[in-house]
Amino acid sequence: MRPVATKATTGKEKSRKKGGAGEQLLTDQVSSLLARLQDALALGLTKSDGCGSKKWQTTDAGIQSHALKAAAAFLRCLSNDMLRLPHIKESISDILIALVGILQSKNVSVLIQATDVSFKLVSSIGNLARQYPILEIVMSLSCLLSADQLPVAVSSARAINCILNTLATARGSIHAEILEALEKSNAISSVISALQNYSHDIHPLNYLTEMMSLLRIILWIWPSSRYHVWSNSNLMGKLAQYCLCSEISIDVKVLELYAALALCGYGAMVLLKNEELMAKIGELIGKSHPCVVRIEALKLCQILLRSSKGCNLLMAPHCQPIIEGMINAMSRGDERLLMTEGCRTAFLVLRYAGNHHRFFWSNAIDDILYNILTGSCISSHKAHQIMCHDKLYNMVSKNFTDIHPYVWDILGNLAVHCNNEYLSVRKGQDCVLQALIYCVCSLATDAIQKSSTMKLSKDVHEPALRAVLMMLQSPNGYILSEASSQLLQVLPLGDDYLNILFTSLESNTTRSITTSFDSVKIMSNLMSLAGLVMLKPSHNILNKSSVIDVLSTIIKECLHNNIHITRLKLDSHLQFCFDGASCCSLVEEEWEGENIALFYGLMVLFNLLKSINFVCVHCKRNLDMEIVCHGCRDYFTEGLISVLQNALRQNISPGAKLYISHIMSLFGLCGFPNKLGGKMRRALDDELADLELLLSDGISLNAHTAIISARCPKLLPSAKSLGNDGKTTDEWGRSFYRVRMSDRVDSNALKKVLEYVYTGFVMVDGDIVKPVRTLAKYCHLKSLQKILQKDQPRWNSDCPRYDLTAALEPAEYSFSDIILEARSNEEMKCCHSSCQLSTQHVHSHKIVLGMNCDYLRALFNSGMHESFSEVIRVPLGWQALDKLVQWFYSGDLPKITPDCRWRNLTTEEQLCQLQPYAELSSLAEFWFLEGVKEESFAVVTSCLNSTSTAAAIEFVQSAAQLGQWELVEAAVGSVAHLYPKLRDSGQLEQLDDDVLNVLRTEYVRYSQHGGRSSRIQREC
Repeated sequence: MRPVATKATTGKEKSRKKGGAGEQLLTDQVSSLLARLQDALALGLTKSDGCGSKKWQTTDAGIQSHALKAAAAFLRCLSNDMLRLPHIKESISDILIALVGILQSKNVSVLIQATDVSFKLVSSIGNLARQYPILEIVMSLSCLLSADQLPVAVSSARAINCILNTLATARGSIHAEILEALEKSNAISSVISALQNYSHDIHPLNYLTEMMSLLRIILWIWPSSRYHVWSNSNLMGKLAQYCLCSEISIDVKVLELYAALALCGYGAMVLLKNEELMAKIGELIGKSHPCVVRIEALKLCQILLRSSKGCNLLMAPHCQPIIEGMINAMSRGDERLLMTEGCRTAFLVLRYAGNHHRFFWSNAIDDILYNILTGSCISSHKAHQIMCHDKLYNMVSKNFTDIHPYVWDILGNLAVHCNNEYLSVRKGQDCVLQALIYCVCSLATDAIQKSSTMKLSKDVHEPALRAVLMMLQSPNGYILSEASSQLLQVLPLGDDYLNILFTSLESNTTRSITTSFDSVKIMSNLMSLAGLVMLKPSHNILNKSSVIDVLSTIIKECLHNNIHITRLKLDSHLQFCFDGASCCSLVEEEWEGENIALFYGLMVLFNLLKSINFVCVHCKRNLDMEIVCHGCRDYFTEGLISVLQNALRQNISPGAKLYISHIMSLFGLCGFPNKLGGKMRRALDDELADLELLLSDGISLNAHTAIISARCPKLLPSAKSLGNDGKTTDEWGRSFYRVRMSDRVDSNALKKVLEYVYTGFVMVDGDIVKPVRTLAKYCHLKSLQKILQKDQPRWNSDCPRYDLTAALEPAEYSFSDIILEARSNEEMKCCHSSCQLSTQHVHSHKIVLGMNCDYLRALFNSGMHESFSEVIRVPLGWQALDKLVQWFYSGDLPKITPDCRWRNLTTEEQLCQLQPYAELSSLAEFWFLEGVKEESFAVVTSCLNSTSTAAAIEFVQSAAQLGQWELVEAAVGSVAHLYPKLRDSGQLEQLDDDVLNVLRTEYVRYSQHGGRSSRIQREC
């Protein structure tokens, strides 16, 4: 044995020599404590097998306590540099092994000691915890969360919380292993139970706060855990009670927990719908509460404000207290963190239009922004104390702070949503706003002049330049006038400078195959050009023949993601708050979209084209109207227009879509091409028309009451007068209506309006634009009216969606002429008073069904007995029929979102939602429903990976019975890897032989391809 010991000693000596200076870190005290630790651990650690692995064996409480005391003393003396020494690492590993064994003890005092040492260990090693086998200690600690002895449970919760916070940014595989350990030990259930059963008379306060802290970090890291909280009404009620108490430490913990829960869209909705709770949140933002509470309340609001729906639910009932608290937070220059969170929250809420903007103005938001820039407090009645504009600009430009970008973002959002009436509350007090406009315009001017030389400072100039672009689109006359006049005074607006800027853009757009685009430079060029062309509409830059080609190239490359830049990547001040993983997201895409280079490219193109007067943009030939002659129209149809139409078919942002539609309208193409509208185009000449529009010139146009009532009800008189005065019956006994139009209605304009109503898209040549626009205004077709006005798209406005579902809603007078009856024995109460049918059914319209389904169209026109029947019995269950009707009237099948709610449905509930898509897929083959089979397949495959095994197997059998083998193969692919287990458990006995053969074949493929199904292989 002696030679072996010598070898070991020699090895250690070599390692000390290699460690060099590192070994000198070990003081006599550390060496003494290390020796003491090793002696203490030697009393319980033994090698459990011949491979040298160690295990804690002793259950003696005295030895355990002695080892824990030695470990605690040793951990207290460690420095960061020592943690990298080999024998220190080995000692830490030994402590971990000892802790796993000692945490199985039944001795309460030993357990408290062990949990405290666990906490100290993880606190000491920090991120180095990832290098150690930490999983077993998590499992051991998790089992103690439900301990009867409260000190043990509290100490365990504190230790796990420390571990999870340390590993919050670890690899996904580590997170998966830890979550599995937490689930095996029922840790989440134990924490939820502790919070539900807490009583301040029985439990100490730190029991509540530690459990809330632990649940918060679990929710933050693992989205799947959130369902078990927001769906638990008892727990949510208890948490609300805790929040409504006045204890500061509890308020902070509950707010942190709510913030993690609100990362789930469903969780956020549960919180927002609790009126009493939201009122309390508004109160906690107020100035009477401590800064730490206000900061957490503001952070929670930031997460709740991620969508317009969240903004409406939060702000509509509680606008005043929340804004007053926010404004006060923004004015607290002595509390930098509080001021920053106030600015962030204001920025998020001001992205959306609404009455809350009025409250910001009435609370002197312009004074607050000025105060942030100057760092000094002013009041609205001391306007003479405002420094001169040049002095303000010099101070801001030379003393940039990380709070300034929020000021410009807030100012831009205020401007772009500011109606004229909002500023009435600041009447006579506009000197501060004027100073802010001067300052931001000066910064933007600096950005524009630097963009051609590429000296742009992104964090400084991008928010300022964006704010100015928003001001130039402000509906408020004062803001628009002030910004425009200031820019006109200082900007070089000659054509020479525009050409220089465009040349810079062109050079940045030209690249070789081996080089990539400089997206930041292109974006800065585009923003600068956008400001200049909006400011000075008449210019000669379009004399350069390449300008449209360059912008078309930029748009095309953006759509291919070769040019891509996001605000989040560009501006560091936007990287906040949402570092937890969102799920079940109700978050809306930013109006500008993720790729702001695309957005600004479209903005430049629209403003350039709309400034052209009476000259062809391509050949420069003089025109009476429009921007392109008939000879050049094909050139643009094959080039730019083709690119734009392709973009509309992609999943791009609302702002980008609106700009594309406005650009296309300049070429006479108005609206938004869509799949359902394309099908309904045939209805313009369909013989099923039941409405005749009579014009003064003797012309009459046929239409369909179902489509007109859903898309343009203004064209119809009241239901009562339509039914009494205009109703007749045709030779087949069908109802027919006649409506006499006003003498001022132009027949050609009405034809165009009807085409837009039916299809969502129409070509309007220049000579008819005015009468079409006038009629669109009368008909309340705002989308068509705005497009024809050549105005900028209103910031944050919605894209119109082609939808006929309004025709299905119960109305005073129904135009339904056919009933679809489901294959069901269940009864339903019909909202149509004249309907006697008691089975599940839908009142529908032949024209809509016929345009979407060739089978039904042929049936209605066949003249056979079935064509006159008032009821069609559809071979579908009620759920499938309801989805089919939604497809008929909206163009899309309802989707299944594989979110946390879906994952927690029972097998029966999941199967109930999947089964209708198999039925629809089957019917699509017989009724020739174009696209339904493909959409059904896409819906099913999107959620198979989150569907329970039992539901997937039952769906396989039902899809096979309907002959839908593509769905069978897809579902089989999701469970093929479990084939041996399913076979041995008897779960496959219900399957037919053909289905079993498919499953066996898929399992063989899965095994041969290293654990990947054939479906995944095909996708790859």
